Amino acid sequence: MATRIMKKLPEDVVIYILLRFAVKSLLRFKCISKAWYSLIITKTFVKLYGNRITTTKDEFILCIRTFREEPEQLKSIASFFSCDDNNDLNTLAPDVDVSDLTSSCDTIFNQLIGPCHGLIALTDSFIIIILNPSTRKYVVLPPSPFGCPKGYHRSIEGIGFGFDSIVNDYKVVRLSDVYWDPPTDYPGPREPKVDIFDLSIDSWRELDLEFPTIYYLPCSEMYYKEAIHWFIIAETVVILCFDISTETFRTMKMPGTCTLFDGPRYGLSVLNEHLTLICYPDPMSSIDPTEDLIDIWMMEEYGASESWIKIYTIRPVPIPIESPLAIWKGHLLLLQTKSGFLVSCDLNSGDVKEFNLNGHLESLRVLVYTETLTTIQKISEHGTQVQQF
Repeated sequence: MATRIMKKLPEDVVIYILLRFAVKSLLRFKCISKAWYSLIITKTFVKLYGNRITTTKDEFILCIRTFREEPEQLKSIASFFSCDDNNDLNTLAPDVDVSDLTSSCDTIFNQLIGPCHGLIALTDSFIIIILNPSTRKYVVLPPSPFGCPKGYHRSIEGIGFGFDSIVNDYKVVRLSDVYWDPPTDYPGPREPKVDIFDLSIDSWRELDLEFPTIYYLPCSEMYYKEAIHWFIIAETVVILCFDISTETFRTMKMPGTCTLFDGPRYGLSVLNEHLTLICYPDPMSSIDPTEDLIDIWMMEEYGASESWIKIYTIRPVPIPIESPLAIWKGHLLLLQTKSGFLVSCDLNSGDVKEFNLNGHLESLRVLVYTETLTTIQKISEHGTQVQQF
């Protein structure tokens, strides 16, 4: 029946109708007929679906959280949520156990990076996977072959994931430091290393580049405008950017009141398609963190440091906060508490809501995404294989 209807309608009308469906429905439609399957998997349709007009109602979140099952064993869970009119979480699908894709002994470096055309990088710095949370397809990247000589230690300082529009390729960037590893507390001189993984050729390569020491903070490895962003400490805190296409570093200044590294903490997000800086109280401060304000700054013109403007000042949150996680629906600031729970703060009203969602301390990671059909190609017969959650 559906095939007969499709044959009677012009293809552009059929495409217009299909673009209005969720990914879950489109994946089912692929089983209706060979014609529907062929249409839905075409690069043209996938690109049209990725470029369709969406609103904040089309935003979902992927949440990774970790539980300690045994003293030395952690279990990591991926959860998928939508949001109703009351700003409550609604489960989109059953949780997925991703314990084999994350660290089994620590959680502080587990990160979600992206989205980039609907794809997300999940990493604990050593294991790196690229996934599409809409189609549940993923690949586990082969480990980097670049180690360090005997007697030295390699410390992973930052991970990035993004798209190179010039060569039409997705790339993973790994920043690390190599130290002499003597039997003392002094690690010796630092040698920075930059590794790149090109998904199109399924291979790692090493760049001869230097970069300053990364100032690691949760919610700080941000992909935006084909660049990866981290914080570094020069004389003050600044933003380090790595351009995916040119494979070069550059820096951007922070707002004048947000440059200290021994005071507030900082996070990065995207709000209304602008790079956004979240300045929040240091959770380790001896001063009561519930007494401090949270400031949110937006960069009106990307790359122009003088275009930072403060758009929100949030009164003290009544719950001790560990770190920000993301901005959802254009007005909900998601945070993790020091006790490991997920809370939201409405940027318009200031209302704070605590959700029945928690994990091991500092383990919550949240990323906002919209549905896409972006595929992860199998490189070769013996290369990295695409798998299904």
